[in-house]
Amino acid sequence: MMGIRQEINDNRKLGVGVGVAIILVGAALVGMQFRGPTNAAAVTPTKAFYTDDGGKTFFRDNVNKVVPFDHNGKQAYRADVFRLPDGKEFVGLIYRHTDSGRKEMEGYIANGTGDPDGLVRHAIEQRGMQVKRVGADDKSWAMNDDVTTERLQASIKGPAGKPAELVTP
Repeated sequence: MMGIRQEINDNRKLGVGVGVAIILVGAALVGMQFRGPTNAAAVTPTKAFYTDDGGKTFFRDNVNKVVPFDHNGKQAYRADVFRLPDGKEFVGLIYRHTDSGRKEMEGYIANGTGDPDGLVRHAIEQRGMQVKRVGADDKSWAMNDDVTTERLQASIKGPAGKPAELVTP
């Protein structure tokens, strides 16, 4: 250890070079922290679940569907799919766009705006979509804000009252 210190003291250029290198590495590490995720595809979903029979069955399709939409002659809604401990999957929640949300989402999709972190889509879905439990009546539709959706998702239970696991499309 004393050998390195002595070498730096004896050779000022080496000392300056080591100091500059340490500063550059530190700046690079700080820059990487502020840059955020490098793989935007991992952050922004490209698929979503949908149901066209009130939640009895579900299918995967492109996330850029404005719901409800016509699917095989029936109205399809976005769906949250849950998994029970035995592996059985089922639809617990369904979603639809409001009239204003439909217009805003259609504009968003048509514009093809870059939204690598999905924040713009999320904001549109919060103010322009409604959510309800499968089987609930039409008076049960509620705005799709984070608090309401998380509360509804947490209310989906499996056997013995254990929460069911939300499945990612």
